[in-house]
Amino acid sequence: MTTIHHGRSLHTSSSSLPLADTGESPSCPQCRTDEYLIFEEFVPARQAEHSTDLIPASASYSCSECGTFNAHIVPASWRPPQWFWYS
Repeated sequence: MTTIHHGRSLHTSSSSLPLADTGESPSCPQCRTDEYLIFEEFVPARQAEHSTDLIPASASYSCSECGTFNAHIVPASWRPPQWFWYS
């Protein structure tokens, strides 16, 4: 699992899998559901500058039921509900 602190990614465990594949879908750890989540920020997976490495997707969110805040890497295929890019 990776957490985000002040815009910088901090690794809290190691894995042999690529980071983009190790993220967990957002869910409140106290309420054990995603039903009450309010998404603060979502950054899709993207290619690093001057590299072929992929920077994993990340999301930050709070729970409107208990007030818990969380931020971490999410699966590359995950998107917030009803999320879309503005053109």
